[in-house]
Amino acid sequence: MPQIILNSQKIPYQKRYSKRAKNIRISIQNEELILTIPKPWFFQSKESIEKRALDFLKSKTDWILKHIKIDSKKNSEWQIKNPDLQNYSRAHYLKYKEEARKLCEEKSESWAEKMGVSYNRIAIKSLKTKWGSCSSKKNLNFSYKIVFLEAEKQDYLIVHELAHLKHMNHSDDFWNFVCDTLWNKKFKRFKI
Repeated sequence: MPQIILNSQKIPYQKRYSKRAKNIRISIQNEELILTIPKPWFFQSKESIEKRALDFLKSKTDWILKHIKIDSKKNSEWQIKNPDLQNYSRAHYLKYKEEARKLCEEKSESWAEKMGVSYNRIAIKSLKTKWGSCSSKKNLNFSYKIVFLEAEKQDYLIVHELAHLKHMNHSDDFWNFVCDTLWNKKFKRFKI
């Protein structure tokens, strides 16, 4: 397995090529750091896209080190800080789905009242690439993994999706509404 040195730490990673991927991306799955690389187009060489992928991986050093924990005794061994965030099994989803629904319903009801918005229904899903969404029919969808986040991040996700009930985009008006609601400018364009 290839390794990359980030802040003097050897981090093993798995390289995957994807026909469906449009961009280079990183993720953590089953306690492994995954570097996903789009298949080279006819005018790209494999070497050039791999170099871009490694540069991208290095540019995400802070994110990687935030989401993994180096074992100080064995420098090359690492583990996910919260393995529940990396488990995508159906059993895991079914185990936490209702807990997530209760949390989202309670927080959404409370925040919606403060924000002066209303929604139709809430769905809890096993989302792999999103934390939530809001449809034009005023339906809210949340990843069941919201239950594994700190309360501050849970509130941000709820407020973010509720704000789409007023602004179905990510305009300055949308972000101002989110920030004004949370009374905390540190959330502006905050990514989990």
